[in-house]
Amino acid sequence: MKKLIPCLLATAGLAAAASAQDVAIVAAASASSTGTQFTEVERILVESARFDSVTVINTSAVTPTLDELLAFDSIIIWTNVTPINPALLGDTLADYVDAGGGVVVAVFANSSTTTDRDISGRWRANPDYEVIVARSGNQSGLATLGTILEPDHPIMAGVTTFSGGTSSFRPRVTALNPGARAIAEWSDGRVLVAIGANEKRVDLGFYPPPNTVSASFWDISTDGDLMLVQALLFAAGGGGCRADVDGDGQLTIFDFLEFQNLFAMGDLRADFDGDGQLTIFDFLQFQNEFAEGCD
Repeated sequence: MKKLIPCLLATAGLAAAASAQDVAIVAAASASSTGTQFTEVERILVESARFDSVTVINTSAVTPTLDELLAFDSIIIWTNVTPINPALLGDTLADYVDAGGGVVVAVFANSSTTTDRDISGRWRANPDYEVIVARSGNQSGLATLGTILEPDHPIMAGVTTFSGGTSSFRPRVTALNPGARAIAEWSDGRVLVAIGANEKRVDLGFYPPPNTVSASFWDISTDGDLMLVQALLFAAGGGGCRADVDGDGQLTIFDFLEFQNLFAMGDLRADFDGDGQLTIFDFLQFQNEFAEGCD
């Protein structure tokens, strides 16, 4: 069946080059930048082969400048320890979003009630920057993937299972700031994935390090890696649609190439008709969505 998909260009490597982004982990994940709380998430992003580069910036030791952040298409931030300057970090992140940067915020930076364990400064002062209502506290205890409210959303492409492990750290609330919307829920109805009115802003309601760091964290055999990768790609593009497979904000020949690559690898991100298998009907659905364009 795969032979029915036309070969658009012979050099498949061009697709990977076109889809690549420069991203950064800008987090207070541990005191050391070489701690596994950093390096395991870095490994997941690197091994996805969806990024040109992945940089680690430990905000418990340094606060990046706006110019430094502007080198990246999108960044992901979470906390497990306290950033060295939460107010300056919040001011800089707000400036970065204002300049068009994509920001993915995850637990505990979007939920902690611990003093200065969240993002403060101008970020906290303006609800336009936040997605999940901040400083709402955390829930723990085993939970799994619940309702996917927007099954066609690019962040959820290929996501069929998720287990948060016995910890399953997640925000206590289900409330979002004005203009934001939930994309997926935990099994108890709490927010798993949400985007802001500004679609360069994504919140993940789970703690990014997997159970290769601690046995109680999210299960690496489930699809947390897809949500991490695809949230960063979506934030970098600031919106888009499934047909923008390479996540560059445009519909081009490279989206056809990337779709071919995913299909050939048996990657369910190419399952455009949502039936759990890859057939010619996925290619036809991709063609339809490509022709319709992205709003």
